[in-house]
Amino acid sequence: MIPITEIHPMLVHFPIVLWISAEAIAVVVLLRGGDLSARQQWSMTAFYSLLAGTAFAALAAFFGDIALDHAVAAGFAAGPMEFHETIALITFSIFVLHAILRMLAIWRRYPLTGIRGWLAELPGLVGIVGLLVTAYLGGELVYHMGVNVAAVVR
Repeated sequence: MIPITEIHPMLVHFPIVLWISAEAIAVVVLLRGGDLSARQQWSMTAFYSLLAGTAFAALAAFFGDIALDHAVAAGFAAGPMEFHETIALITFSIFVLHAILRMLAIWRRYPLTGIRGWLAELPGLVGIVGLLVTAYLGGELVYHMGVNVAAVVR
């Protein structure tokens, strides 16, 4: 059976790929003059990628909290892990807000084109920066501190 502390690193790749894909597709839609709230193939692909990434991020956060507790119990310093967790939760909150706003625009058929579309896309682009910082910090925890993959160095 897979140790519970290994589930978080397995899940984190899904929101990374899905959120980056969602934002890349949304940018292409806007660059081509499209409407992010239109019920068309690429706009909806971006939206569903955004939703799926957010769902996987919630799962990753749940298992990340468990992994953090195990790491602290094993003797790893909590500070760097809590900083990673804080940035991750801020990023997650940005994407939740972004998904809700996009869902409302689609539901209300509120056009997201031109400058309005770019403004609606801004939280997602800011979220990508948070995502990259979160991923970097997580990599530092594993590859430089050995959190949950090596013995504690005292």
